Amino acid sequence: MLVIRTKAGWTLKLERQVGSAGKAGLWEFHRSQSSYVIPPNKIYRHAAIKPAEPKEGQTVEVFVCDQREPEDQWRPAGEGVAKYESEQ
Repeated sequence: MLVIRTKAGWTLKLERQVGSAGKAGLWEFHRSQSSYVIPPNKIYRHAAIKPAEPKEGQTVEVFVCDQREPEDQWRPAGEGVAKYESEQ
């Protein structure tokens, strides 16, 4: 599981990489965080991160997206630090 701790103070848990788009990796939210909601009720179940496969401790850009959307429609969610954790 990839965990992104954003500079804004929230944590994003990503289960697995499901694809890529350019230099970004498309990741599915972990089942404990199955979606991200943007009013008025648009539900997102994927995030895009740049770089696509970050190293431990690397800073990444985070976007909330639908995996079928073009990159210009992704919603910026800030930057954070990548950490890999095993499920317990």
